[in-house]
Amino acid sequence: MNFHTCLLCLVFSLQVRDSRAVDALKQYGVSGENVTHPCLFILHGMGNKPGKIFCRETCEGENLLVETSDDTAQNGRYRTKYVRETSKTYSVLSVSISGLNWFDSGLYRCGLGDSSSSASYQDFRLVVVDALLDGNKDHHVYKEAGSSLTVACSFGSSGRTKSFCRGGPGEEEVLVQTGGDRGEGGRYSLEYDEQPSGGVLLVTITQLTQSDSGRYRCKLDRTGSPSLYRDFSINVINVDPSVSTPPPRTSISSSSGSYTPSVSSETTDLSVLTQWSTTTSEDAANRGSAEVLRIVALTLVIIIILLSVALLVCCRKRSEKQHTGKATENPRIHRQSEKYAGCSAL
Repeated sequence: MNFHTCLLCLVFSLQVRDSRAVDALKQYGVSGENVTHPCLFILHGMGNKPGKIFCRETCEGENLLVETSDDTAQNGRYRTKYVRETSKTYSVLSVSISGLNWFDSGLYRCGLGDSSSSASYQDFRLVVVDALLDGNKDHHVYKEAGSSLTVACSFGSSGRTKSFCRGGPGEEEVLVQTGGDRGEGGRYSLEYDEQPSGGVLLVTITQLTQSDSGRYRCKLDRTGSPSLYRDFSINVINVDPSVSTPPPRTSISSSSGSYTPSVSSETTDLSVLTQWSTTTSEDAANRGSAEVLRIVALTLVIIIILLSVALLVCCRKRSEKQHTGKATENPRIHRQSEKYAGCSAL
């Protein structure tokens, strides 16, 4: 996000050709978002297609982010776009960084020229913050306990007295107040940055706790004019370390050639499942064996019954044959045969 228009940037560029002679202009960006900074150059004897350079600090080695002769180029998170104005008297080299993080804060340079050694440079200092307040909407910032918070409050004009307060209108508790550019009070601090288009009040709270949750206000008092405000809310969250801790895994610790497995909950669940499966299989096998035994026993009973019936029939027929052959020879024997035949029938 930009805090100055291209026209004001142009005026500033015309006044200060080499920004290394003064403090570098500050550019503010929000962590996790993208930022674009326009570098304006007056064209003095440059070719129609000068080289474009985007670098950090010394512009050497890995600090050389983009170097190209094309109008647009990209290298990872870094991008350049060159526009030569129709007036042919100045041009704009816009440099961008995507996915900002806290390590991106620092001094940057954008250059225009035939080589890195002869290029004309514009410097700017990038400040990465948690929120950028320009008055367009209410801001709610979420932070973890123990971390720090930095918010940039942008104003369209400058002021004399700068304040960082807690609470809303009518209930303001002044945390830090100063008539200069810097102020500090315990965990609270502020820094005022005068810019061509106005001013930016940078406020910081360190070592956040849940009690820091609430409403806050950046305030800029102006002589003879109403004060300017930027309001925001903070929600400090306590993070449970156990939530982000991964579940224990099975590990083996070796000592004197032996090992002891450390069983996790996942392993325990698997063991229980395996044991249940094994038990179920054994029960099924036992039930199958008992069924087979019952079938075998029933078969044996049926065979025994059939054999007994066959033997009885065979004995009866044999007895009848004997009785028929001897009946005429000996009536006594005949009577005895009938007696035995009756016994056989029984």
